[in-house]
Amino acid sequence: MKYHYAISSLGALLLGGCSVYTPMLGAAPEIRAKGELEATAAWSLTNRLDVGATYSPVPHLLVRAAASTKGGGRSAAPNDSSSYSRTTQYELAVGTYWPLGEHWLVGGLAAFGQTHAEARYDNDGTARLFSFRNPTRHQFDARYHKYSGEAYLTCQPSHRVSLGLAYRVVQVRLADVTDRGVPVQSAPVLRGEPMFFVRLGPPAEPRPWQMQLAVGSSGTFGYDERTAADRADPARQFKLGRGYLSLGAAFYPHLLWQK
Repeated sequence: MKYHYAISSLGALLLGGCSVYTPMLGAAPEIRAKGELEATAAWSLTNRLDVGATYSPVPHLLVRAAASTKGGGRSAAPNDSSSYSRTTQYELAVGTYWPLGEHWLVGGLAAFGQTHAEARYDNDGTARLFSFRNPTRHQFDARYHKYSGEAYLTCQPSHRVSLGLAYRVVQVRLADVTDRGVPVQSAPVLRGEPMFFVRLGPPAEPRPWQMQLAVGSSGTFGYDERTAADRADPARQFKLGRGYLSLGAAFYPHLLWQK
């Protein structure tokens, strides 16, 4: 039974449903020296688009800006019961990086971001978690802040292939949130967001781009959504686990400038 739940949960997390909280793609930039620039774009199966740019103005310093948007069929009829979910968010970050020889790279970033989410759905936004006799209907208009710290490690076993791990700790603070017009309040929610990625570049030098496949998840520390007793509390929707599978690309314009 436990394994059946785990498998069904993973499928629901990656394929997604409606939600009011949406994680952003981890950064993990492959920058190793002053003057390098990395621009990224990625699309996930949850219908989310992430874009970002990271630059090193001086050795070991990173500055980064990123944005994300997620859309899903908002209904124009106020009394329509159909589901939708739309999210726009951004973050600004500073950080550091340290090459460990030719093949390894470690780094970290601290970021601040803001999110605006609009969503309407029943229960927890997916069909797999619970069966409610009387569905709880949500209709959110939510603005919240996110403070995050990220650590990452990248290994480059060959000139074409990179593998990496990133881990974010995100604090979510509700700023202006309503559910069906009723204000929603909550203490800050602390989430952990691991990500694993693989990048593959072209066979010939220079390699100004790489394709990226990433899988990640997001969950609240100390919160078991299977047994939690707050199923009717709208603040629960900021604590549920989320996941993503994304395909994207990273571009390195400085390699073209150096030609």
